[in-house]
Amino acid sequence: MYKRILVPVDLDHVQTLTTALDLAAKMAQDGNGSLMLVGVVDVAPTATTRTDGDRMADALATFSKEQSDKYGIKIVDHVQLRGDLHMNVGKDIVTAAKDNSCDLIVMASHVPGLKEHIIASNAGYVASHAPMSVFVVR
Repeated sequence: MYKRILVPVDLDHVQTLTTALDLAAKMAQDGNGSLMLVGVVDVAPTATTRTDGDRMADALATFSKEQSDKYGIKIVDHVQLRGDLHMNVGKDIVTAAKDNSCDLIVMASHVPGLKEHIIASNAGYVASHAPMSVFVVR
């Protein structure tokens, strides 16, 4: 059914991704599809020649390989550099999904708090603006 499923990943909170990853992997297995794990990183200068994007790429590649072995499906990784530090990272997730021809986004979320009633959450932004299907998992 879905051939290329994007899953946004925050490597600082991988424990919250289990349900979303399990669901996305099952959908990919059932539809003979693949997953793309996306990490969004700020474009900011660092004190060394190694950028945050480089560090994210290494860590995300390792995590993707672990998940590919766990689920037995093809998983690729992609680092999306934030286009605007003032915007919600949801915009960058939607851009990554469009640029990589993804037909579904499976995204972990948390129960909305007061802040999300004033400013849209990342998942809320993605669900409202993505041209492809979005499955938000709590």
